[in-house]
Amino acid sequence: MTHQQIAIEKYGAASTLKLREVADEAPGDDEVAIDVAYSGVNFADIQMRLGFYPDAPKRPFVPGYEVAGKVAAVGKNVTNVRPGDPVAAGTYFGGYASRVKVAANQVLRRPAGLDLAAGAALPVNYFTAHLALHEMARVRAGDRVLVECATGGVGVLAMQMARHVGAEVTGLTTTAAKKDFIRGYGATAYTREEFRADATLTGYDFILNASGGAEMAWQRKRLGITGRMVCIGVNSGVKDGKRNLPRMALAVVRTPRISVLKLFDENSGIFALNALHVLKDPTWVERLTRAFASVEQLGLQPHVGKVFPAADVASAHRFLETKQATGKVLLAWS
Repeated sequence: MTHQQIAIEKYGAASTLKLREVADEAPGDDEVAIDVAYSGVNFADIQMRLGFYPDAPKRPFVPGYEVAGKVAAVGKNVTNVRPGDPVAAGTYFGGYASRVKVAANQVLRRPAGLDLAAGAALPVNYFTAHLALHEMARVRAGDRVLVECATGGVGVLAMQMARHVGAEVTGLTTTAAKKDFIRGYGATAYTREEFRADATLTGYDFILNASGGAEMAWQRKRLGITGRMVCIGVNSGVKDGKRNLPRMALAVVRTPRISVLKLFDENSGIFALNALHVLKDPTWVERLTRAFASVEQLGLQPHVGKVFPAADVASAHRFLETKQATGKVLLAWS
């Protein structure tokens, strides 16, 4: 038996992504094989495709950090799921495939009330938002929260999580047309330009930053005393999905070099989060898997913005990298 994968064979435009046929492999003793219905598409996948993701494997490799589908087979030591169960899973690369094989502790039961598409929209976004808000920034009732990436998959969950604990939430977008989308989650909405131009918008207890680069510098000035910023990417280094080395280099150069002595004056904190590195740690994998149960308890609802056939992965990447998306972009395998 065989299944399909999408591989990055060379760096470049979305059209370089290649669909290929590979042989199925039986799961090991502590593994689960999943027949994938949906694969999540993340901005990190675009950075991998452009050659700007230092943690990516050597080419050719299959990108993708999350899937949802039904269990196809289990290893002899696996007891938490059985064939036919609907599940989601985090994948340490390899998620762009119609069948994946993962460690049993990476398999997540699909939350009640959510379909498989919503399940595929959860793992990366939930883990990132949870780590940023609850493990690093410790957001609590009464906090003023700014979500820079409010219309993306992480931002949608971050707004819901912050509102659930009683925080006051503001969301940013690059286009005015998306402001109503943000308001739909009970947040105040601004375009990035509107927010930056209004110097009175200060005193934030937490800022979730995805742009990195020069955006960090002016956003830090909006933190209040004991405010925390968590940076989850350097998206400002990529524009329109083009491989532009000078632009990425400029974003890196413009990323602030932050002095601890200066932070004494500001009484603020800066965190950097690479969720992939966290998921290398077995203790954290287990901890985050347990925390995933809160998706159901909190009533979190991921927003699936658009689903593309897996064979049209190039269009999915172009849709995301040109900022047309709201919420999560998925690939469908059937």
